[in-house]
Amino acid sequence: MTIDRLPNLPAGTDLFLDANVFIYAFGGRSNECHNLLQRCSTEEVFGITTFEVIHEVTHRLMLIEAVATGVITKESVAALKGKWRDVTTLTQYWSLTARIFGLNILILASEEPRLHRAHTMRSRYGLLTNDSLILAAMDEYGIGYLATRDDDFDHISELTVYKPTDI
Repeated sequence: MTIDRLPNLPAGTDLFLDANVFIYAFGGRSNECHNLLQRCSTEEVFGITTFEVIHEVTHRLMLIEAVATGVITKESVAALKGKWRDVTTLTQYWSLTARIFGLNILILASEEPRLHRAHTMRSRYGLLTNDSLILAAMDEYGIGYLATRDDDFDHISELTVYKPTDI
């Protein structure tokens, strides 16, 4: 396993993007993540993600917006559940999520074989569900480079993990 700083990512790399890269970029918390998405949009780096990751981004951005607007006091699904009237007023999360579709990023659809492969990844590496789906997609497409802030991938020797350092 290799762990490196996100700014050290070489041009021309095929790179899988985890949800937290989008969250930190869109939330203004990381210039390095923002710059990475810019590099993807110009094809300096070939960014790849999955619809499952985009679902996670959507979910997390909705919770962040709900806290920011005072609908809930903590980022918790349980706190937001049942507040359907308030949920209908939330709009910024989708505006941010929709930006992903204009970034020139390849979005991989999911199929049943990947779900089975993800179970193998969970068993082998002790990953949680979303992370195992990421690793299964990377394995399926032969992608060896991952951009994430998540430490749960650090023990996987087959990966090179690029992390933002400005958070």
